[in-house]
Amino acid sequence: MQAQGRTSRISRFNLPGRYAWCVSELVSPLNVLYILTTLPSRIQPISTTPSPSSLLGTGLPFWNELLAALFVIHYTNRAVIAPLYLAPSMSPIHISVFFSMSFFNFVNSSCIAAWLCYSPLPIGSNPSPTSSTALAIGLALFAVGLYGNVACDTTLFALRRGAAKRKARSEGRATVTYDKVYAIPPAEGWFRYVLYPHYVMEWVEWLGYAIVGYGAGMGFWKKPSMWFLVNEVAVMLPRAKDGKNWYEGKFGKKALAGRGGSLPGGWL
Repeated sequence: MQAQGRTSRISRFNLPGRYAWCVSELVSPLNVLYILTTLPSRIQPISTTPSPSSLLGTGLPFWNELLAALFVIHYTNRAVIAPLYLAPSMSPIHISVFFSMSFFNFVNSSCIAAWLCYSPLPIGSNPSPTSSTALAIGLALFAVGLYGNVACDTTLFALRRGAAKRKARSEGRATVTYDKVYAIPPAEGWFRYVLYPHYVMEWVEWLGYAIVGYGAGMGFWKKPSMWFLVNEVAVMLPRAKDGKNWYEGKFGKKALAGRGGSLPGGWL
């Protein structure tokens, strides 16, 4: 049983969804910013001389700082913009889920920040042609993933608003409420082949992030960026499958239009 989102249950231990989500997700960017602004000045991982390419004053190379900035950009949308300004509503979150989310975000962001602090190339090193290609591909994937993720969420929010307004009109109510009001996305646009394209776009985003790290000389295999991607897929893949089953139970198999949860036409 889940304790958040559409399958949340009434409990005395529930927290307001918007603010619980916001606080737990803010752990990630705030922790990264704290570590990057304190650790490099105390422990220079490669050299006691700050990198001349540092733009943010951390003493780290440009690409390390850029990766930190991309991480913060993602979580600014995820922790603040989406829940507080874009989402019409969010279901209550059980306190156990809140602490689990906060703990994961703290551990993951600590690993990412330590990776950024301890992985810079020696001062004066220049990216190879292969690295430059990886940087370009990685940045493109991250941008496409971030845009797609936001676009999919915006579509879902609009569908919920429309469904809530139609329900209010049908019941003769002047006040529109969004609690437990859901609509299945039509099989078009981002949702043409899967029901959870925002999950797929987030995987694309973090794959691009890991590739940028590789292009910047910070490695890929068994690095925190790679494990973050693995964790994302491991958690969200079964969640998409459960969500597909929920959609089928509520709206019927015909409404699925042959779509999978996160893989086109598949079981998942």
